[in-house]
Order: sequence, then C-alpha cells, then structure tokens
Amino acid sequence: MLTGAGGMRVTLVVLGRASDYAGVNMAELELPENSTLKDAIRALSERTNPVLYERYINGHYIFVTLVNGKPVLSPETPLKDGDRITLVTPEMGG
Repeated sequence: MLTGAGGMRVTLVVLGRASDYAGVNMAELELPENSTLKDAIRALSERTNPVLYERYINGHYIFVTLVNGKPVLSPETPLKDGDRITLVTPEMGG
C-alpha cells in the first residue's frame, strides 16, 4: 500500500454476506492517486480474502456498490481521497 504523498485514503464498509467473505465490516485503505473502485476492492481482497475480488470482478456475485452514498455500476469508477465505499450483497429469504 502506498503511504505519504501521492496517495489517498478511502473507507470501505462491507455489509451482508460480503462482510462474511472479507471478515471485516469496515476497513481504511491507502491507495495510489487515480485509483478506481476495482483497485480498492482488490486491495481489500488482498488484505482479507481473494474470493471477494474474484466474485466481484467476474460478476459471479452481485453487489450493490455505493460511493459516497450514490450507486455506481462501473468497477472503473475513479476514487478520490476521503471517499466512502459501501459494498452490499443481496440477501435472500423467505
């Protein structure tokens, strides 16, 4: 992870079954400038569980993804310092 000048810090909030994969509900990450949503999820996955990134990027597991409370669809969504990313897995019940 990049630290110091030229980097940015983002917060990931992980809810639903995604938190089971990640093993955390929240994480602070240091990322290089010009990082994308995909980069942040990859970094979290490297810290926690590779399944999280694999399922997200390959579309095998659908997430509701929010950046600063707004829904985003593209993994290429650019991030900026201080962004808050929320990942939610759909829950099924009956």
